[in-house]
Amino acid sequence: MMISGSSEPIKTLLADIRNAAQYNVNVLVVGPTGCGKELVVQTLHKLSGRKGKLVSVNCAAIPRDLLEAELFGHEKGSFTGAATRRIGRFEEAAGGTLFLDEIGDMPLELQGKLLRAIEARAVSRIGSNSEQPIDFRLVCATHQNIGHKVDKGEFRQDLMYRISVVMLQVPSLQDRISDLPELARSISHGLETDGSGLVPPKVSNDGLAEMMAYSWPGNIRELRNFLQRAAVLSTGVPIDKNVVRRLLHLPQDRLAEQTTLWTAIDQMPDDDEFIISDSVTASFENADQSMIRMLNGDDQFDLQGHLSAQEAKFIELALELSNYNTAKAAKRLSLKRTTLIAKMRKYGISSDLPSENSYNLT
Repeated sequence: MMISGSSEPIKTLLADIRNAAQYNVNVLVVGPTGCGKELVVQTLHKLSGRKGKLVSVNCAAIPRDLLEAELFGHEKGSFTGAATRRIGRFEEAAGGTLFLDEIGDMPLELQGKLLRAIEARAVSRIGSNSEQPIDFRLVCATHQNIGHKVDKGEFRQDLMYRISVVMLQVPSLQDRISDLPELARSISHGLETDGSGLVPPKVSNDGLAEMMAYSWPGNIRELRNFLQRAAVLSTGVPIDKNVVRRLLHLPQDRLAEQTTLWTAIDQMPDDDEFIISDSVTASFENADQSMIRMLNGDDQFDLQGHLSAQEAKFIELALELSNYNTAKAAKRLSLKRTTLIAKMRKYGISSDLPSENSYNLT
């Protein structure tokens, strides 16, 4: 599976991956849960040209008393249950890439041995008095703030510097929402070959606009689960905005963000996977006619007043969609938070959360 998207954050990420791939330096991939960090690592390994395997270890999924043996291997009889010699993941990754996922969860007492392996480019199995030199590329990933863990004494500062020679920042889906149509199309096509037997769902243009107005806290993983759920429950019916709200457990009277509808239309694929209704073209024609009527009226048209009114409406809608969080609303509007607050004061808009009919996108 390839990294899908053409947004600026993804263009930057892909450029950084290509630049880092050719050099055997340690890489730290950071980003929120579900944003596709593993796919970034797979792409990095593929572009590196290394002949060995990509060997993955989830540091959070293996009990701490077994993680050392998993990474470094052990000699026969080195501890109870060690009936045979076993090579570790470092040795398995010889000539390739060792991927340590959720590195932030590695026990502090094991971090020193990892630092030694990185510096010496060699490992010592448990129960052995010798080191095995290994040619490996180390890539780590985490959704945690390693700097904060260093400040709390939960992560070694020297190890943090060692594993983050290059840091790749993977954006959240919310930060690359313009990529959603392409991501949805790629995931839907994948349903045809993943052995699930699911038929890729079709999405109407108002359904896509509703999807783009959602915050996707679970990122691409949540989008994939949503499309799988839609394929199971939609029974061949195109997914419109009401189906999207039902499958995402959203209030049925929730407003979709107006501006993302036009972005969704611009991102529509040329094939019939997404359905574009005739009302889209009609809405543009109606908007043009409305403007003509305003300009042809008997009274002089107040352009500044009209634009101010529209600006106030967009601010109110952005606040509602952001659960009246001014920082998130400012981000939606591509404004600084201080600028948004100044505009809210200008138009007398309150940032207080209404007592009812509100929706939390966080």
